[in-house]
Amino acid sequence: MKKKLPLSIFEIVSYSILLLLGIWGLVYVILGITVEFGNYKDALVVYDKALKANTAGLGFLYQGFLIMGVAIVPAIIILLVFAKRSDRDFEKAQRRAARLAKSETKVVEAEAEPVKE
Repeated sequence: MKKKLPLSIFEIVSYSILLLLGIWGLVYVILGITVEFGNYKDALVVYDKALKANTAGLGFLYQGFLIMGVAIVPAIIILLVFAKRSDRDFEKAQRRAARLAKSETKVVEAEAEPVKE
């Protein structure tokens, strides 16, 4: 009998890619917080200013939030779709087990004695 994976291959791959995308966004958020609230005058601040000039005023902080949002929304959608599919399969297995239990005939073993006339 073939063992079924708890997660499909698509789920594993998509969750891995979306996790990496979320980590990338988190790194940008951390860099943005460092640039906004830290007293640094190094290349990071210069790069953030150049990034804001090229991307409609979005620096590290807001780009990080945007990237994390892009990672979270598909992950939630995939999670909801596959959770519904998993629940449906579980309920189908429960109904099948209930049908089999109901249709089984119970065999009663008894000894037969010859009738004396």
